[in-house]
Formats: sequence, structure tokens, C-alpha cells
Amino acid sequence: MALKDKKKILFVHHTAMWYRKPFFKGLSKIHDVEFVFNNVERYNITYDTDLSPVIEGLEGVNYTVKKNFMGISWGALRKTMGNYDVFVGGSWDTLGDSLETMLHFLIVKIKRKPFILWREDWDWNVNSLKRKFVKVLAGFFGRNADAILVPGSKHRDFFISLGVEPENIFIMPNVSNITVREEDYTNRDELEGEFGFEGKKVILYVGRLIDLKGVNYLIEAFAQLSEDIEEAVLLIVGEGECKEKLEKLSEELGIQEKVYFTGSIDNELLGAYYLLSNVFVLPSITTYFADACPLVVNEAMTFGKPVITSDAVGTTFMIEDGKNGFVVPERNSEALYRAIEAVLSDDALEKRMGYNSKELIEKDFTYKKMLEGFQRALDHLENR
Repeated sequence: MALKDKKKILFVHHTAMWYRKPFFKGLSKIHDVEFVFNNVERYNITYDTDLSPVIEGLEGVNYTVKKNFMGISWGALRKTMGNYDVFVGGSWDTLGDSLETMLHFLIVKIKRKPFILWREDWDWNVNSLKRKFVKVLAGFFGRNADAILVPGSKHRDFFISLGVEPENIFIMPNVSNITVREEDYTNRDELEGEFGFEGKKVILYVGRLIDLKGVNYLIEAFAQLSEDIEEAVLLIVGEGECKEKLEKLSEELGIQEKVYFTGSIDNELLGAYYLLSNVFVLPSITTYFADACPLVVNEAMTFGKPVITSDAVGTTFMIEDGKNGFVVPERNSEALYRAIEAVLSDDALEKRMGYNSKELIEKDFTYKKMLEGFQRALDHLENR
């Protein structure tokens, strides 16, 4: 397959999340890329974003936003019939996504162009009809794609288990665009005073308050921990349908005075909250779905924090037990308690883990590494 050095790429993706924009801009400087965002409306609702046909931060990037009708972006499909060297895309998050991906795939194959699949699936152990259907789709598209981009080893292993050749899978790490700024330290000091956290050990959760995140298990673990470490407090940042239920659970366990629900916060203050914490915890669980590759793990590590997650989180490959955090079984408050207690009761361990977290991010989870992963997939097409 002969491809020019500078590729003309048609890149179909749901939306332009804030953390993707540097990658999209960087890729546009290397190749002739046209981005087509085909489900902006749904993501605006899910993540409380406000993207429109004109997306701030993508100045100079060739992109269009296409409407989604009856679950399918027909405008994106028309783009697939046009002129390009390589197609990138693929989704089966909804039935409409699945149908659209099948149509993209058929058009691309009829045109005899390479199809690169970009997915974050991993093998969460849910025995449901929907999950079985997803595995069938993932296996079909994975085995027939010319290359697959995944964020980590957990996701690569999933596709290998479905019969995809390992040499066709390329790791393109997920990257957060959050950075440590001088004002974060000032804001941290102000928050410490506002909360009255001087001398406290702060356990932090950041994310939506939904069943998937398993925050109730963290609250139960904290109830046990607070008996052992008097200065410990739990800081829960985020909004969601489970907030009221979680607040009630804290009251029932008699720890409401030590559990702080902030609700939504200004993103400009997010770094200060990470700096304020001693340890970050993400206790997600598997429902019909799982936490594919949550960037809050990257963010906490960027700010030099130990990270504790359940094994129902797709970023467990970023955590080495005892080195920069712990991975515990999902739905296990006792295991969460032991992991958090191990960090908070050993200042030297906390400091060492935080240093290792930050070092890992700076080494392996940068936009440069993301672009390199993408380029390896393109180079692979040259040799097919």
C-alpha cells in the first residue's frame, strides 16, 4: 500500500473535548487532516459542555460539526465518500453509533482506503446481552481494521483476546491538558483556609456522582478510616444524580462533618483541589459499562499525588501497586480502607508515590507521545 509522506486524513470523532484539542491541533500541523465531529449534541448534555459549529481552541484546524439525526450523522457519512488517504474513527457506544460505524467501514473498504479504529474498550467482566453484542462488534471491526489505536495495555489485551493481531494495535496514550500553575498554589492556600483543612489529611474524589463511579464504597471506607485517622477528611468534587443519596449515606454513617461535597467547581480551581489533597481515589464499579479511561487519574498524577483506583478502571495500567498508588478490587470498601490508610499513615510513602506519579506522567503521557503513537499506526500502513 503506497501512501504519501504527508497523509490526507479524514478523522471522524464524537466531539472536541477540551483535553483533545492540543492533539487535534498538533496532528493538523503534521498531516492534512479534516476532522468531522458527529455527535456534539450528546456530549454537550453528558459533560455539560457548550460546543457549537464554531469550537473555541481549534482555530486554524480544518473541522466541521455535523448534525446527528436518528442516531446517525448523515453529513459525516457524506464526508466519507470524499477524497482522503486514511480514515480514522469508529464507535459502538449506542445503536446509532454502531450502524454509522458499519456504514463508514463499508464505504472506506469500497473505496479501498485504510481504516484506523480508535477505541478505549477493555474487557470489563459483565455478562450481559449488550456486552456480548459489543464484543462481537469490537471483534469484527478490530480484526478487519488496518490498524487500531488504544490508550493502554489493558485495552490492547482486550483486542488481542478478540483475535486481533498484536502488530496491528498501537498505544496512543490519553493525555490531559491540565498543568500545574503558580496560581494553583495560591488558590490551594485559600481553599485550605476556607475549608479549615489546616493539619488535615485530605482524600479527594473528582468526577460525576453516578452509580458507575462507586463513590458509596469510598464513603463506607472513609467511615472506617476516620476512626483510625482523626485528622482525615473526604473531599468530593462533582455533581450528579447520586449526590443526594451519597450525602444521606454520610449522615447515616455519622461522618457528615468530615465529608465535604463541593458540587461543580470552576475549572480554574481544579488544580488547587488536587494540590490540597494527600491522596486521590477513584472507586469505580462495573455496571452495564465501565470506566474506560478516566483522565482524572492523569490529572491527579500530574499534581504529584498517589492514586488509588478499583480494578474496574481502565487506567490501572498506570498504577504500580506500592510505587505510585494501589489498585483494589471493585465494590470492596475494606480494601479501599486499607489502601488509603497505608498512604495516609506513612508520610514518606505518600511523598514517594506522588513523585513517581508525576514522573510517569511527564515521561509517558504527553501530547508528543500521543502524536508518536498515531504516527506509528500510519507508518504501519506503509508496510502492509
